[in-house]
Amino acid sequence: MNNTHSTGSVIGVDDVGGLVGHSCYDGTVSNSYSTGNVTGYSDVGGLVGNNRGSVNSSHSTGSVIGVDNVGGLVGNNMGRWDGWSTVFDSYSTGNVSGNQNVGGLVGRNDGTSRVCNSYSTGNVNGNQNVGGLVGKSVGIIAQIVRNSFWDTETSGQATSDGGTGKNTTEMQDITTFSGVGWNITGVANITMRDPSYIWNIVNNVTYPFLSWQS
Repeated sequence: MNNTHSTGSVIGVDDVGGLVGHSCYDGTVSNSYSTGNVTGYSDVGGLVGNNRGSVNSSHSTGSVIGVDNVGGLVGNNMGRWDGWSTVFDSYSTGNVSGNQNVGGLVGRNDGTSRVCNSYSTGNVNGNQNVGGLVGKSVGIIAQIVRNSFWDTETSGQATSDGGTGKNTTEMQDITTFSGVGWNITGVANITMRDPSYIWNIVNNVTYPFLSWQS
């Protein structure tokens, strides 16, 4: 699924996503977004509920409510016997609420999956395994969550099972991201885009945004 989007609210039980419920092996979601609120029980995500493929250069903004494996972008970033699932160059801004494995970006990230060059800013609430970026990581966190951040002020969370927490000022500073190798450049205002980079930012004014966004 490339260059797609959804705006409606979604309600379900398991594998519930704002755009995709269950992304199967080798499935790809790229240059896509969701703005609707999402409610479910297990594996609930603002963009993808259960991801067994790849999510690239995408974002979600709606609120997400669930019980188990609840994430602002992806509820459950599942492991695969033949490789790994990935979330690259993506972000979420919606509030997230659940019981366990609750994260601003990803609820549960499996040991053979990856989260790289991504961030979240939404408020996060839960009871067990709750994180500003990732609720629960299974595996070697330093290898599977890289160069990714969450806003400690807006999320209300000081910790995450992977990623680096930054305050709002730092999250709007280009050096936070360029310093770890993000493909990012500054633009003069929010209406401008430089498509030669994956990420754009109005330095000290906005969070990073994807250059394809209108």
